[in-house]
Amino acid sequence: MDFLWKVHIINNSGPLPPDTMVCTRDISGLYTNIPHEEGIAACRTALEAGRERGAKPSSSFLCRLLHPILSLTSSLSLTTRKLQVHGTAMGTCTAPTVANIFMGTIETGLFCAFPDKPLVWLRYKDDIFLIWTHGRTKLESFIAHANTFHATIKFTSNISDTQIPFLDVMVSLYNNTLHTDLYSKPTDAFNYLHWSSCHPFHTKSSIPYSLAFRLRRICSCEETLTRRLTELTEHLTRRSFPLKHTQKAMHKAKETPRSTAIQRRRLPETQKKPQNSICHHIQPSTTQHFFCP
Repeated sequence: MDFLWKVHIINNSGPLPPDTMVCTRDISGLYTNIPHEEGIAACRTALEAGRERGAKPSSSFLCRLLHPILSLTSSLSLTTRKLQVHGTAMGTCTAPTVANIFMGTIETGLFCAFPDKPLVWLRYKDDIFLIWTHGRTKLESFIAHANTFHATIKFTSNISDTQIPFLDVMVSLYNNTLHTDLYSKPTDAFNYLHWSSCHPFHTKSSIPYSLAFRLRRICSCEETLTRRLTELTEHLTRRSFPLKHTQKAMHKAKETPRSTAIQRRRLPETQKKPQNSICHHIQPSTTQHFFCP
């Protein structure tokens, strides 16, 4: 996960200020709350800024293609056909790209309109993680400002000065440093594929190592990793995975240096897929845009 690499970079940049707070935000109904014209305008601006003059197909042509994609989405309910007049359908291939470009425009305006900036702002689609160093009162003002900045884009927020979950990671703030651990929802039953399943052998046999390697990436503390690997072994044993095979996978994952496990892997140009998420890393005086594969 690219988020873990960014946390690694933040920690390597030095200790965080003593008054640091962490906050997670969720964009309420992002896809269905993007006004068509604003989404297309944001895409046009991004195309014109990121392409050479005279590039084919032209930016105006690509934006004209977006009109029917966004405005002619319909759904059939029994005998009634309904036309989606606002937002982008979640199933269309263009939805993540349009949403990310649109939110990039919103974020740029949001930061310019508020005097205090987050030290770090990372976004994966509609989930946001930020680090704040200006006190809780100003953070609450920033949250209120964000919820009045746009007519349809609203945020829900959670704030903590100790620990907070983000995606499948529990982020803890200890000694002015970020630490990460696995986060599982209370409803998670850990019902992995049963060993007796009729899936191909290579599919089943790869499960222990892939799950263990995920823990190797997420857990920043070796003691925590050992505990999580023990729990994973118990979950897989309950699903009838051979203990010897599971333990071998746990050992292999644990022997991998975490610095290697979390490194960003660069794919050859021929294997790269279109980018569908944008993360922003904000510092007081500069804004950098990170694209997550």
